[in-house]
Amino acid sequence: MFIMKNGLVALLVLMSVYFTQAGNRIIYTINDGWRFAKGASFGAKAEKFDDALWMKVNIPHTWNNLDSDDEIPGYYRGQAWYRKSVFVDKNKQNKRAFIYFEGANQETSLYVNGKFAGEHKGGYTRFCFDITSLLRFGEKNTFAVLVDNSHNPDIPPLSADFTFYGGIYRDVYLQFTEPVHFSTNHYATSGVYIRTPKVNEDEAVVDVTCLISNDSDSKSKIILENVICDASGREVEKTTSTLALPAKKTVTEVQKNIRIKNPRLWDIDDPHRYMVYSRVYNKDDFRLMDEVVTPVGLRWFSFDADNGFFLNGKHRKLIGTCRHQDYCKKGNALRDEMHVRDILLIKEMGGNFLRVSHYPQDPVVMEMCDKLGIVTSVEIPVVNAVTESQGFLDNAVFMAKEMIHQCFNHPSVMIWGYMNEILLRKPYKDKKKLEQYYLDVEKVARTLESTIREEDPSRYTMMAYHNDPDSYEAARLTDISMIQGWNLYQGWYEPDINEFQRLLDRAHRTYKGKVIMVTEYGPGVDPRLHSYSPERFDFSQEYGIDYHNHYLNEMKKRPFVAGSSLWNLNDFYSESRADAVPHVNNKGIVGLSREQKDTYLFYQASLSKAPIIKIGNREWKTRGGVVNTPENMCSQILPVFTNMEEVELIINGKSLGKKKSEDCIAKFNVPFCNGSNTVEAVGRQAGIELHDLISVDFKLIPSDLNQHEVSFSEMNVMLGSPRYFEDRKAGAVWIPEQEYKPGSWGYVGGTPYRRETGFGTMLGSEVDIAGTDNNPVFQTQRVGLEAFRADVLDGEYSVYLYWAELDSDTKKESLIYNLGAEATHSVAGVRCFGVSINGVSVLDNFSITREYGYARAVVKKFKVVVTNGQGLNIEFSRQEGEPVLNAIRIYKN
Repeated sequence: MFIMKNGLVALLVLMSVYFTQAGNRIIYTINDGWRFAKGASFGAKAEKFDDALWMKVNIPHTWNNLDSDDEIPGYYRGQAWYRKSVFVDKNKQNKRAFIYFEGANQETSLYVNGKFAGEHKGGYTRFCFDITSLLRFGEKNTFAVLVDNSHNPDIPPLSADFTFYGGIYRDVYLQFTEPVHFSTNHYATSGVYIRTPKVNEDEAVVDVTCLISNDSDSKSKIILENVICDASGREVEKTTSTLALPAKKTVTEVQKNIRIKNPRLWDIDDPHRYMVYSRVYNKDDFRLMDEVVTPVGLRWFSFDADNGFFLNGKHRKLIGTCRHQDYCKKGNALRDEMHVRDILLIKEMGGNFLRVSHYPQDPVVMEMCDKLGIVTSVEIPVVNAVTESQGFLDNAVFMAKEMIHQCFNHPSVMIWGYMNEILLRKPYKDKKKLEQYYLDVEKVARTLESTIREEDPSRYTMMAYHNDPDSYEAARLTDISMIQGWNLYQGWYEPDINEFQRLLDRAHRTYKGKVIMVTEYGPGVDPRLHSYSPERFDFSQEYGIDYHNHYLNEMKKRPFVAGSSLWNLNDFYSESRADAVPHVNNKGIVGLSREQKDTYLFYQASLSKAPIIKIGNREWKTRGGVVNTPENMCSQILPVFTNMEEVELIINGKSLGKKKSEDCIAKFNVPFCNGSNTVEAVGRQAGIELHDLISVDFKLIPSDLNQHEVSFSEMNVMLGSPRYFEDRKAGAVWIPEQEYKPGSWGYVGGTPYRRETGFGTMLGSEVDIAGTDNNPVFQTQRVGLEAFRADVLDGEYSVYLYWAELDSDTKKESLIYNLGAEATHSVAGVRCFGVSINGVSVLDNFSITREYGYARAVVKKFKVVVTNGQGLNIEFSRQEGEPVLNAIRIYKN
C-alpha cells in the first residue's frame, strides 16, 4: 500500500485500473424496449417472427399488476412471450457471454436467434445461461423468452395468501468475461464464497472459496489473488496462489486461514463490511483476466432456547417485519430504488430484523440489510401444502440450494427458512390418507433440513407454523428445525388476544430446547378507517394500535422469545381477499403506496433510540364529527407517538397541556373547529425540543340542526357502524350512526348487521362490494330500520341512500387464511320494502337482490324540498323480510 501525493497521477492510475477491469468483465442490463404478448404465440421463438404489433414494455414487468384492482375474479395464469433485438459489439467476440435473470415467475425458457438456450423452474431465484455459441457479434441478436406462471403441482408454492405474478419482474442483464473467469454456472452466483470459521473481538479467520472456469481450448496457468480491504479501502490482508486450469474445466480453490487481527465487527449498530477483491491474473504476463468483489461482515451469533438471540456476544431482541415485494398498481415489478426504500423504512422504524418472506427477493434487498445492520432470515416458498411427488421434492431442494448459495455471502443472513404453515391446507379428511400425507410432508421437511445444514452448517434453520400445534406434532414437524417460528393471530382471527401469551408460554414449556420466534402477527388496518370503540376485524387504525401494543409488550416480557417479525411491512395484493380493501391483505404497517399508518409510527416511537415525536392520524386529512362541546366544537381523541417522557399538544394556537406517554403513546381530547385546524406537538427532554405539525380539514356537523351557530351543509353517515371513514378521492368523511333525538338526526329502530363466524359475531360483512372502491361504506348496515330522521331547516336537499345486500343466496368458498373468522353462511331470502320521504312514496316493493344482485353497491339520489319546519323523515315499510340501509348522505343544495 502507498499514498500518491500527486492527485493527477493518482487519478490517471485509477482510470487505468477502471478501464482495465471494465475491459475484462462487462455487465449491463437489457431491460428496455421489449415486445410482449400474452398467450402461447405459435412460432414466437423464431428469429424472424413478426412481433411489430405486440405491446412494448420495459423490465421489470408483470402482466398481473392491475388484476387485483379490477372486479373480475382471479387473474391470468398462463404463458406469455417477451422478445427483444440486442446489438452485441464485435469486440466482444473473444469473450464468454452470459444472460442473467434476477427473477421470472415461474417457468422460463430462453431462445437466442431461434435456438434453445436454457430453461429454469421457480419464480424467486436468479438464473443464468451461457449464450456464447448462440450470439452473432457485430450485429443484432433476437432474444425470445417464454414465461409461464400456470399452476404446476411440482413447483412451490402451490397456494398462498399472495398473488403469483407472472413475468420477468426483476432485472435482466448481459455479462461478458474472458474465457478464464470466476464461474457463473454454480447456481448463478459470482463463484466466490466467503466463510468465517472463527470470529471474535481479537481475531477473525476468513476462508475464500473460488470456483474458476477455463472455457478456452487450452490449459491456462493463473495467479489467484484475494485482497481484503476495510470500508475505507485500506488493504488488510492479501493472499495468492498459482493454479493450472485444464481446458473446459472448472476448478475449486480454497484459500484458508486468512487472519485479521482486531477486526471491526459487523453489528446492528455498526454494520461494518470488509471487501474481498478476488482476482485472476494470467501467470505469464500478469494480465488481469477477471475480478469479483464480495462484501463480507465479520460477526458471530447464537440462539438460546431460554435467553434468545446473541450477536457478537451481546443479547439482542430481534424485532422487525416480514416483507412482500409488492407495490400499488405495480405488483412485484419494482425498481431497485423501491426495494431500497422499503428496507430503509424498517431501519427508520428502529427495526433490526427482516423475515424475507415467503421467497428470496431482489438482490438489492439483501445488500441493504447488510449495509443497514438488519438481521435477516430468508426462505423458500414451500407454503400451505406439498405435492407428494419426487418432482416437487427435487424442485424444493434445488430452490433451497439456489437460495443458500445466492445469499451465502450476506452477513445479515442468519436463518434459512423452508416451510410456512405447511399444514394450513390439508388435502385429505380421510384419517389414513392424512396420516400418509403427514409422512410425505415430514419427508420433505427432513430432506430440506438436511440439505440446508449440509450446504451451510453455519446458520440456523427455521420452520413457521400456524396455531395448530397438534397437527404439527402429529406430522413430527415440531422437532425438525432449529428454530420454531409461530404465526399467531389471537385477537384477530381468534377472539381472545390474551391467548397469544398463553400460547407462547405453552410452546416454551412443551418444546424444550427449541428456539422460539413469533414469525407473524398483525391485524388488518385500513388507514381510512377509525373508531373510538375499536374491535377486531373493524380494520380501524385504533384497533391496530391496541393489538400491536399488546403483542409487543408480551414479547418483550419473555426473554425466550428470540425475536419477532410482524406481518407485514407493507400491504400487498392477494386476489382471493375482500375485507375493507378488496384483493389486498392490509396487515401492513405501511400501505401499498407506502403511506405510514399509525402502527408504523407506534413501532418507530417504541423502537427508535433517537428522540421521536409524531402526531398520529396524520394522513386523516379530512375529519368530521358532531358538535359535542359547549364551544360548538367536536372533541375527538388524537394520539401522539413519542419516546419522550412528556408531550404538549397545541390546537389552533391554544395549548391543551402536557401529558405523559404510556407505551410511547399520549392521547389527547382535541376540540376541532369547523374548517382548517393546525395541530402541533412539542416534546422537551434533556435539552432536546422536537416539534411535529399537521393540518386537518374538519367538517363539523351540528348536534342541533335547528340552531344557527354551526350551519348545516352535509352529513355522511354509515349505518350499523361505530366507525369513521375517509373518502380521500372525494375529500369527504363518513361518520358513525347515532340514534335519533328530536332536534337532531339519526336512525329509528333496527339493529346493526353483524356476521356470524366460528368465533362469535363481528362487525359488518367481509365481502367485496362490486361497483365501488369504498367498501366500508357498504359493508355495514342497520337491519329492520324503521326510519332515519334529520330535523334540518327548510330548503332543498339531496338525499342519497346507499345499499348493498350482504346476505348471499349462494354458498361461497371459505377463505382458509381467515382461520375460522370467516362468516358462516347466511341466506338473504326475499327482502322487499318501501321507502317514503316526508310522506311521499319514492320506492315500493324494492328488492336489492332482484334488481342488482348480491354484494353490489347501489346509490339512489332523491331531491327533496323541506317546508314548514318538517325536516327530513325517511321511512322504511316492511313488505317481505326486513328493510335495510347501509349508509345515508344528506346534502343541502
